[in-house]
Amino acid sequence: MQLPHELKQAIENNAFCALATKINENEIQNHLMWVDYKENKILINTEQGRKKTENIRKEPNISLVIFHPTDMYTCWEIRGYVKKIVQDSVANDHIDYLSNRYSGKPYGRSKDVTWEEAGFTSREIWEIDVNKVISMVSRAQTKSEPE
Repeated sequence: MQLPHELKQAIENNAFCALATKINENEIQNHLMWVDYKENKILINTEQGRKKTENIRKEPNISLVIFHPTDMYTCWEIRGYVKKIVQDSVANDHIDYLSNRYSGKPYGRSKDVTWEEAGFTSREIWEIDVNKVISMVSRAQTKSEPE
């Protein structure tokens, strides 16, 4: 599925996303995450061994909402599934790329400290095939009247 141009622009301008994974039949877990894309796939970078990584291996279907970086009432709901998980130095390099984009510095360390010297847990990238995009456009908000 083709990602909308406006969504790609929002991601390039440091949009955040709320990511939902399924723990079990009764529970959903949510996380606020940095987000990226490659061609028409959504990319999520996370630390290996986290609960959400366990969740996605049991149930690869995923839902996330990406919020426009300057207008939170403009957002996109993405429904899809994790098609590929990348677990190598590419994932560690990618989190540095994201950290530089979002915060202006490498992930969790100063520029003179390498990934290995920092002793971080390795990362993984989820490549998400998108099945559905629901665009929600900003509307003027009105104050509700008390009942």
